[in-house]
Amino acid sequence: MPVYLPVPARNPRGPDGQGWNRLRVDADLSSDECALRPTSYATLVESRDTRRARYGGFGPCARDGQCGGCPVLNAKPRTLQAFGDRVLVRVHDRDGDAHLMNRPEDGWASCGYRWSWADLSRLEGWDVGSQHHDEHGEGFWLTRTT
Repeated sequence: MPVYLPVPARNPRGPDGQGWNRLRVDADLSSDECALRPTSYATLVESRDTRRARYGGFGPCARDGQCGGCPVLNAKPRTLQAFGDRVLVRVHDRDGDAHLMNRPEDGWASCGYRWSWADLSRLEGWDVGSQHHDEHGEGFWLTRTT
């Protein structure tokens, strides 16, 4: 179960092997990542089963690949008490934060609880469900496991 995701090796000769190279401004390949530190819906799905995890989109590794004493790996699971079997998590379009919504039909006017992506990855008793789009924005459903 891979948790430590090292920075991919860079080929200075380029993808064609002839020295062709292209500068990517948006590519930040400066630090190793941890598959238990998701930052989006896609990486959250991967962090629930880290065999799928690939470098890119996760938070930085806290211990330089020494997973034994890692506080992220050894963190206690989170629990969620909810009345129903489905909870909508809205993703704020400005900052990408995840908010568990009390009454999703009210949109952002509903009472919501901000959770970190790392806390969502440690959530026990709930599966990450399908994505959700409506007039209030994007999100996804959490469904209670039986």
